[in-house]
Amino acid sequence: MLQKLPNHCLITEQDRVRYTDGSISATLWFDDYNAIFAFEIIFDLLLDEFAFLYAKNSPVRFVKIDDGSLKPGRRGKQAIESETTEFSNERLEEFKKVSLSIPSEQREFILNIMLLMRAN
Repeated sequence: MLQKLPNHCLITEQDRVRYTDGSISATLWFDDYNAIFAFEIIFDLLLDEFAFLYAKNSPVRFVKIDDGSLKPGRRGKQAIESETTEFSNERLEEFKKVSLSIPSEQREFILNIMLLMRAN
């Protein structure tokens, strides 16, 4: 079950909320009207990570997260691949099972976006 993470940064909970259960993380960003304007769901944390990305006025994407290239003297950074991957029913069901702790209106919004992605 996704658990809400504490906020230890300068961004308020009115702007962003994060949830995780150790294998999936969800980050939701809100506009001035407390409506979701973007969200990111990361599947298979610390393994072979994939991200479901949504932002208003941008195409919805399900992409692999790459470890990126190492540069001498710098820490490694993850990179989001540009090629979209198929978003499966298994991933949708996986999110449904762990997302019951997200407020219902927000959860339904995310699930509707995921269902639209599956339909395309």
